[in-house]
Amino acid sequence: MAKKSAIRVALDLETTGLHPDDAILEVAAIKFRGTEVLDTFESFVAPGRPIPYRVQRLTGIKPEHLVGAPTFSSLSRSLQNFIGDYPIVGHSIPFDVGFLQRRGLARSNPLIDTFELATVLLPSLASYNLGQVATSLGVHVPEDRHRAMVDTVLAMEVFQVLYERIESVDLAMLNDLAHLDAPRTWPLLHFFRQELRERQDRDGLRGGLGRGSLGDRFAAQLGMDPRVLSFAVAKRSTNELTTPTVHTLSSQEHSAEDEPVELSHFTGYQSARAAVRKALDQKTSLLLEVTVGGQNYTPVLMPALEWLLEAPETEPSPRRLVIACANQQSARRLMETVLPRLQKQLQSQLPVAYLAERGGYLCTHRWFGAALRRTSGELTAEQARGLAKLGLWAQQTLYGERNELTLLQQEMAAWDRVSSGVERLPSTGAGSMYERCTYRRKGYCFVSLAEERVNAARIVITTHGALFDDLSQPSSLLAHIPHRLFLDADLLEEDNARWSSAEVDQQQLLRILNTLGTELANGRYQGLLALAAPALRENGPGGCSTAPTIAKSELDARLLNWFQALRQARSACEGLFHSFSQLVEEYVQQSGGRDKGRKGGRGQEQRADQPLRLTGQMRQVPAWGETEQAWKQANQRLQTVIDLAHEAEKVILSGQRKRRQPLDGGEESSVASELIVVAHQLEEQMNLLQQAITLNENERVYWLRMPPQPASLQHQTPAQRNNAAENLPPTQPPEVTPVLYSQLVQISTVLKEFVLKEQCSTIFAGTALSVDNTFSFMRGRLGLEQDSSLTAAIVTEHQEQTLLYLPNDLPEPNAPQYQRNVDEALIQLATSLDGQVVALFTSHAALRSSYSAIKPLLETRGILVLGQGVDGSPRQLWQVFQSQEKVVLLGTGSFWDGVDEVTRPPTCLVVARLPMPVLNDPPVAARAEQYSDQLHNLTVPMASLRMRRTLNRLVWGEQKRNVVVVLDRRLTSKEYGSVILQSLPTMTQKQGPVSHMAEQSMDWLTRQNETL
Repeated sequence: MAKKSAIRVALDLETTGLHPDDAILEVAAIKFRGTEVLDTFESFVAPGRPIPYRVQRLTGIKPEHLVGAPTFSSLSRSLQNFIGDYPIVGHSIPFDVGFLQRRGLARSNPLIDTFELATVLLPSLASYNLGQVATSLGVHVPEDRHRAMVDTVLAMEVFQVLYERIESVDLAMLNDLAHLDAPRTWPLLHFFRQELRERQDRDGLRGGLGRGSLGDRFAAQLGMDPRVLSFAVAKRSTNELTTPTVHTLSSQEHSAEDEPVELSHFTGYQSARAAVRKALDQKTSLLLEVTVGGQNYTPVLMPALEWLLEAPETEPSPRRLVIACANQQSARRLMETVLPRLQKQLQSQLPVAYLAERGGYLCTHRWFGAALRRTSGELTAEQARGLAKLGLWAQQTLYGERNELTLLQQEMAAWDRVSSGVERLPSTGAGSMYERCTYRRKGYCFVSLAEERVNAARIVITTHGALFDDLSQPSSLLAHIPHRLFLDADLLEEDNARWSSAEVDQQQLLRILNTLGTELANGRYQGLLALAAPALRENGPGGCSTAPTIAKSELDARLLNWFQALRQARSACEGLFHSFSQLVEEYVQQSGGRDKGRKGGRGQEQRADQPLRLTGQMRQVPAWGETEQAWKQANQRLQTVIDLAHEAEKVILSGQRKRRQPLDGGEESSVASELIVVAHQLEEQMNLLQQAITLNENERVYWLRMPPQPASLQHQTPAQRNNAAENLPPTQPPEVTPVLYSQLVQISTVLKEFVLKEQCSTIFAGTALSVDNTFSFMRGRLGLEQDSSLTAAIVTEHQEQTLLYLPNDLPEPNAPQYQRNVDEALIQLATSLDGQVVALFTSHAALRSSYSAIKPLLETRGILVLGQGVDGSPRQLWQVFQSQEKVVLLGTGSFWDGVDEVTRPPTCLVVARLPMPVLNDPPVAARAEQYSDQLHNLTVPMASLRMRRTLNRLVWGEQKRNVVVVLDRRLTSKEYGSVILQSLPTMTQKQGPVSHMAEQSMDWLTRQNETL
């Protein structure tokens, strides 16, 4: 007789906000068993306070709905009786249950979070809000979302579908999930363990799961972990194992994109087409500006594909092309949508492959090695969720590419444990991990399979950073492909800055040391050295410890000395970063006290987030001598640790040879590999510190910056903070110390070294490459020769589509009344246009000021105001903007570039202030030093390009009439304003008083009988 399904309770609350002190507006719950609904509970709740307008808009709950509603205290007993001690199901259910627990309910109920389940079981969703999760699962999403009962039903139905997927997970994987070294507070840990017990009871396997001696013998015969056979990559056909899988793509159906692309109507297309072919034929460089709206690069891709197909028979090998995009999203869109459409139009089937960045693949060797063992403390809940997601995804993926996944920021630490990028680090006399890896030889290595696909492809798609990664390695796959096309070339300098950036953070450095080994407060030891103690002890039995920590009695004299060396290295590193703090403090005091007052440590006033650039002038600061002495000691201690890591790896491998064990698989070999990884990480950190402290500014810039505040506390819930506090050691809280940053100054350094080679063609295509109708600025930035590089432009003018309104009576940005005038202008526009306005700011401070000023008044007029960093992430805010009417968005930073999901551009885009680069930012300052006239040669050109790129992405993504308003009078009052205006595609331009702005905008938008 089959066991009945467990009874569970789905629950959802609507509240006045996200803060713990906010009030409950509505509660709904459903008691269910399997797919059978047993009972329901639903009630409005009197909040005892006004309902914020934003909540009214998003939930539909108005004050009139709550007339006569009971207080929460009057219904709490009946709600508790309904919930009982059943597991509670919901989306982000800890948030809802937290409200109940603060009111004395649901104190000990197990929680099943459908958000956590969805992130694990649906690893590739772009967003994990309840509606998108339901849609991806085929669950109907009602239009009147965000009411408590509607969301409760939806959460229940989502759980039921997700539960079916859990039941299809094989028992070995479920066992792995249930035994993750995760905190008990992780909502899924109890759920996985309960499911494992039920599955074992049902199959009669209780107590019988685990590899045991039979599994170990099987692993020894295979030379690898037998669980790899559950990976999708191991289930391919024999033909697939021997023939690289290459995307041909032309057979995919994309009905919305099937219409042939007509390019001849684009101004400048024919000359640009000829320039593309000339650059490819003559192996020279080309700057090609493509401003046809959005990220449409068809006018450059089409002639490049035609050139690939037209190779004469006399050429010794097929023509090949590398296409580099700004990010993984753009690369995926190119592979999955754009190229299939163009190939179909050309009736071609050129094989296409994708190459990820150096750490962009799952490393099978690390996954089944020591990376999942405890080396530096218990996993956080986010790391556990990340590893659970990776484990289930590994059974589905054929490519193992990081870009298949949506990893939340807190989950990235899990990826770092098992990612590629370290497999070719040289070992001590035993070759690299890549060379001796059994998983590679058996065909289960994602890196090796990707290399095979790339070598077989005619078109290789990658990202800017991944291309730099590859070309800078001795084992480069792409260096011998002489034709390269950079899309989004206007973002190339920013991408190079990210690629070349490096940092040394005290806490990260200590974590690396702790991964190697540390003594715990209870006197036990943990880390790689502790894990490998049986193999590292003289005359030890070999193998690895089965426990996450070991006692002192399991260490011999050599191991004890190594742990002592680690203690000394930690102490020296803490001393070094303390000297950094003193250096920053003293320098700030010498500079006039603008930044005094922030001390290291918890609970004390913080310094402003002001960078301190490390230049030769630092030698004049008295504290610099102490920093040099602190570095001298830290350098010696860290080198000792690096040496002992190499020695430990050598001991492990020597022991394996003596025991005649293979070096290509097993946990012992994996520990040896991880020791080399840690040594390499420490070497990189040491090199960066050495270059910075010797004040070597050749091609890089170095600076110190205090963290504005612990990032882990900025966005954590109170429960997360409490959990983090419980995991802190019983010692003094760590000192808040500066972080050391480094970055290449010029992108031309990288391009000249790796890209701009003789007998290579390089096409730079972007939406914003010209300033004042010339390419001189971008030529200089990229290091292109004036005489030998070609230029071309394909530009769509927008005088019939876009009104550019320039108020001429506003004060300039530094004037006292400027901010008030900006706020009044936003209120006028939003009121006149009924919302549908996006306003861009150059700082979070200005954004928050306008948000506070305009929000109360506009909400009385039925217009919802949303601010970046206040009401959600850019992606979340764009989703609301596109799904609701009467919305005003305020954004900064990444908002200037939009997001890929912007399908409905705003009716009106407001630029509050010209996006001039900040010259006290060390990398920008270092670049500015290359120019005698920084304003005209750097600042104005950078602002011009940023404006052009923003308008192309946010305003001209579709053909509808719109308005752009620039509230920065410098555009007309300063002589350099004309340079910026001349750098923009042609629009209908009007100047006038701010009082006429709303009327002129409305008149433009409502004109009839004019086609675009």
